Amino acid sequence: MPWRRQPAHSAELLAHWASLGQALGRDTPAWRKEGRRLVLSWARWPRAYHDTTHLWACLRHWHAVQDQQPAALDSPHAVALALWYHDAIYWPWSKHNEERSADWASRFILRQGLPATLAQTVHQHILDTRHTPGPLTGDAQWVVDIDLAILGQSDGVYRQFERNVRREYFFVRWPRYVAGRSAVLQGFLDRPRIYGTDWFQERFEAQARINLSNAVQALKTGSACA
Repeated sequence: MPWRRQPAHSAELLAHWASLGQALGRDTPAWRKEGRRLVLSWARWPRAYHDTTHLWACLRHWHAVQDQQPAALDSPHAVALALWYHDAIYWPWSKHNEERSADWASRFILRQGLPATLAQTVHQHILDTRHTPGPLTGDAQWVVDIDLAILGQSDGVYRQFERNVRREYFFVRWPRYVAGRSAVLQGFLDRPRIYGTDWFQERFEAQARINLSNAVQALKTGSACA
């Protein structure tokens, strides 16, 4: 079986996908079929964090930005599409997830007869979720901050996030996992700002730094779940 259970938030996600299709003038059987395909892909083994719950959380942050900063996004539909596809393909042992997800998004957008500029924008937004250090501007920064919102959630939510990431990397021996995960978390801590937009920085930066510091320390002392 490619998935283990009924995907979480399936009804909400499909309703959002249908609404996005309506906004783009593409609420067709092909569009709805793609939504179902995406939801099932997001539920595939061995996802434990990068699953439909993460997707729905991203879309809820997108809604919050839309409600509270209605003029912040230059192209809200492109941002939404990028969020839908940014982890559509996800194998923890692969270094090409973002590229393959971006290519999937581009192919579908172009097949739907939507503008090539939209496909290109969504493609680049997805590549930006590789989270390599460097400046981003405009909607790209919003996409990345939404994807990283989990870092600034409550202590309990963040701890579960770390446990779920470890579950995804079950195939990595613990000493190697500690070294790799610590480097990733410390890399975020070493940045002048974790969040590039003021909206996310004001809401989540302080808690994100506490969470990341605690996680690095837990890995060093061996108190994190192996």
